[in-house]
Amino acid sequence: MQYRIWLISFILTACAFNPEPQQSTTQAHTAYQNALTGTEIAPLTESTWQDFLPAELQHYLQQLQTDNLDLHMAELRIERARQVLSASRADNWPSASAGLSNSDNFDNSGRTGSSNSFDISASYTLDLWGERAAGIKLREAQLQVANWEARASLIALQAQFIRTYFDTLSTQSLRQVAQQNLTASEKLLALFELTYNAGGTSGLELRQQKNLVLNARTKLVGLESELNINRRALAIMLGRLDLQTPELNTDFDELTLPQVAAVQSAQLLQQRPDIQIATLALAENEALIHQAKTARWPDLSLSLNWGIDDILNGASEWAGSIREAASLLLFDGGQTRAQIRIAELDADIDYASYQYTVADAYRDTIDQLETQRLRSQQLDIAQDKFANNQSLYDIAKARFDAGDTDFLNLLLAQQSWFSAKEELVASKLNYLQALVSVYEAMGSTPALADNTEV
Repeated sequence: MQYRIWLISFILTACAFNPEPQQSTTQAHTAYQNALTGTEIAPLTESTWQDFLPAELQHYLQQLQTDNLDLHMAELRIERARQVLSASRADNWPSASAGLSNSDNFDNSGRTGSSNSFDISASYTLDLWGERAAGIKLREAQLQVANWEARASLIALQAQFIRTYFDTLSTQSLRQVAQQNLTASEKLLALFELTYNAGGTSGLELRQQKNLVLNARTKLVGLESELNINRRALAIMLGRLDLQTPELNTDFDELTLPQVAAVQSAQLLQQRPDIQIATLALAENEALIHQAKTARWPDLSLSLNWGIDDILNGASEWAGSIREAASLLLFDGGQTRAQIRIAELDADIDYASYQYTVADAYRDTIDQLETQRLRSQQLDIAQDKFANNQSLYDIAKARFDAGDTDFLNLLLAQQSWFSAKEELVASKLNYLQALVSVYEAMGSTPALADNTEV
C-alpha cells in the first residue's frame, strides 16, 4: 500500500503544471500595417547601423556599457533574479541533515552514565499539483524581465548619450558661428563709429549696432555655458565620478546623415523591452493563478529518519522510520477563493495593459517615423536656404572686391549667412535627434532606406 501511495504521488507530480503558451491577439499589428503602406524591409544589423556613427561616438558607447553605474545596477538585478531562480529550483530536492549528540549524566555521587547517538533525517514535500513548478516558471519569467529591464536601461541611456553628444557637437558648431558673428558685428560697429564721427551716421543707428554686438556676446557666453553643462553630462553617463569631460573632436558639419526607411517591419517592434515585459507578465499571472488554486488541494510530505544509539561505544544496532503526512485546508473563511479571484483580476488587468502597450508601441513608432520625415523635409529646406544665402554672400563679396558696393552691404550679407548657418545647424540637430527617437521607439536598430544619406 505504501509503495502505491509513492507511485501515485510521483505520477501526479509529473503532470501537475504544464501551461500552454498564451497567444495574445491584438488589432495593433493590422493598424500598424495600414498606417505604413509599402513593402516591409528586412531588419538591419546593428554593426551596419553603427557604420553611420562617428568612431569617436562608438568608442564612448562601448565605455558606456562597461562603466555606467545605472547599467551596473541593472546587471546586479539580473544576478539577483538568477539567484532567486536557483533558490526556487533547489526546492525540488529533498532536504537532509545529520547530527551527532552526546550527553553525560551526573548526580551527587558523580557521573552516573552517558548516552550518544548519530541521526540522519531527510524530508521532501511532493509537488502534487505543480505549485512549486509554477513558482519556478514565475522566477524564470522574472529573470527574463530583469534582462529586458536591463536592455530598456541600455536603450534609454544610449539614446540620452547620443542626443547629448550630438547636442554638444552642434553647440560647438554654433559657438564657431557665434564667434564669427560677433567678429563681423564688431567690425560693423567700428565702421558705424567711423561714419558717426564723420557725421555720416546718426546716434540711433550707432546704438542699434551696439545692441547687436552685445546680443552676439550674450549668445556666445550662453553657448559656452551650455557646452560645459553637456560635457559634464557626458562625463557622468560614462561613469566618470571626477567629472573629467570627454574630448570631442568630430566636426558636426561632417556627420553622415542616414535616411531611415519610411516603412519598418512590425517584427522589429518585438525588440521593444516594454512589449516583452508586458508579454512576460501574462506568463507570471498564469503561474500566480495556479499557485493560488493549489491552496485548496491537499499536499503530501514524506520524511525519513535513521539513527544509531551509543555509536561512540561501538553499538551497531540502528533504528529508522518512514513517515507520510497529508494535509488539506478545510475552512479559511473564503480567503483562498478571494486570493484566486485577486490573481485572476490581476491577470485581466495585465492583459489589458499588454494590449495597450502593444498598441501604444505601434503608435509611438508611427509618430516618430512621421517626425523623422518632417525633420528630413525641414533639413532640405534649411540646406536650400543656406545655399541661397551662401550665393548672396558670394555675390556681395565679389561686388565689394570690385568696388561696386560698400562694406555695409557685405556685412549685412554676412549676417544673413550667419542666420542661415544657425538654422541649418539646428535643423541638422533636429534630424539627428529624430533618428535617435526612432531607434528608441523601435527598441532596436531601424531599417534604412536604399538611399541611406540625406
